[in-house]
Formats: sequence, C-alpha cells, structure tokens
Amino acid sequence: MNKSYEIPYDEAAADFDNAHWQQLTPVSVAHQQWLILDHPPETEVRTVYDANALHLQFRVFEIAPLIRHRHNGAPVYEDSCVEFFLQPLPLQDERYFNFELNAAGMLLLEIGERGKARKRITAEDNGQFGIRSEVGLWDRASSRMYWELHLSVPFAFLQDWFPSFRAIPGVVMKGNFYKCGDLTPEPHYVSWSPVKSATPDFHRSSSFGMLMLGSRN
Repeated sequence: MNKSYEIPYDEAAADFDNAHWQQLTPVSVAHQQWLILDHPPETEVRTVYDANALHLQFRVFEIAPLIRHRHNGAPVYEDSCVEFFLQPLPLQDERYFNFELNAAGMLLLEIGERGKARKRITAEDNGQFGIRSEVGLWDRASSRMYWELHLSVPFAFLQDWFPSFRAIPGVVMKGNFYKCGDLTPEPHYVSWSPVKSATPDFHRSSSFGMLMLGSRN
C-alpha cells in the first residue's frame, strides 16, 4: 500500500538549526526489497516547507559511508546514497525528478517519465539546491555514528519545469524517499513507500507515496 505524508509549514525553515529539525516527526525509510540485510543503514527523513522551497534533512546511521564519486552527475547510487523522487503534478504530468546524492553531497539529477529516456539536469544548475553534507557525526541518544544531508528544492525551480505548479496548502504531490548503495560492502535498497517490482527499480512512479503541503496556520 502506498504511503502518505503531510509536510509541515514553517516560515523560518530555511534557517533551521539541528534543534529545530529534531522537533519534526521523521519519515522512516525502512522497507527493504530485493536484497535483505539483518541491519540495513537506518535512515530517516525530515521535511518542511516555507514560502520559497521544500527542505529535506536525511539522517543515515551508517558508520563508514562509501564515497567514491566526487563530481555532480556521477553514478552516486553506487556509493552510500540517499534519493528523493518527486512528481509535482501527478494528475496532470507523468514526469518526475530523481534527486540522488551520496554522502559527499554529489548530485545526480534527472527528469522524465517512467519508461522513457530521462533528461539530465546539468551541474551548473545544482547550486540552487542548498546541499550540505557531513559525515562522522555522533548521536548521543543512541550512541551511534551517522551522516547527514540537507537538500532544498526551490518552488521556482519546480515552476521552471511545471509552470502551473503552485506551492499552496493542500497541494498533493507524489514521491518516494530511498536509501541505497549498489557497490557498498553490503548492497541494499530501502524505501519509504514500498516499490512494486520483482527486480531493483526505484523508477516506479506507480509506487510513489502521497506528499501533501500542510496548513500554514
């Protein structure tokens, strides 16, 4: 069953510190498929939006994240990687973005429809996404190491590709959150909303969950 999530609003989201992020309820990226590990990297995502953008914080409890790729556009899914797939206008347009980022913050970004050739969005366009990553962090509450990644998706960017999109409360998008690592010592494929596929394939828009922008009150 596809999942659903209401994204809260906060006018100060762009300036959140870690204490503010921790006040948000996390989404658990915990559904394993295709390769089953006893202890896959525990992954949680927090999301919030303001007037200008959708903001995400990934937190991954992975002691030694694999980082081979150091350039945008590289196959970062081979490394310790988190991914956000977003379909802004699911009832009108089948296209969706795939934001894929390794623990060094290198971004692979594409747009397209399921089953069709995807368009690469090149590196010069990536600076607007406010990407920050940090590895080797320590969580005192659980006594575990983790790495963290921040991503902001400006609504102006969405409107460049989807001119009729409006970021107003109640708007329903579709998407999914993933954790993967194709060439890590223990390859894994983990998702928020379960993916209906017999083989590894995150590009299943029919399995995306519902993402609704919450009230601004």
